[in-house]
Amino acid sequence: MLEAAEQPLQVLSLIILICYAASMYGGYAALAICELIITAVFFGIFMMGLDKQFVLVNWVWTDLFRAGIGAVLFIITSLICVIGGAGDPARIAGGVFGLIAGLLFAYDTYTIFLQVKSTRQHTAASTDEGV
Repeated sequence: MLEAAEQPLQVLSLIILICYAASMYGGYAALAICELIITAVFFGIFMMGLDKQFVLVNWVWTDLFRAGIGAVLFIITSLICVIGGAGDPARIAGGVFGLIAGLLFAYDTYTIFLQVKSTRQHTAASTDEGV
């Protein structure tokens, strides 16, 4: 259920990694490498059902923080690359793909937030006085 949105993010992170590695500023590739590895780890955890075996970690909240941080970092880094990438088409392409990945991470964050919100249903207190 949670891993469905992580497959396109892995492919996009790989494309961004290739674009940033081909640009003159290769330092931006570190973000794509980190997000690719972290997303692959979470994909493996949810796919093998390890989230049900290790109950000490709240995996839904951990995945929410991963997706939120990924969205913010990709959007910021991509805006920097697109705005300051004059003369470096690979950097601009990586920035554009990074903006798309940032939006997908934001959508992933939103869907995980809806899942968290649906699991936290509050029941109303009984007002029956039973006199």
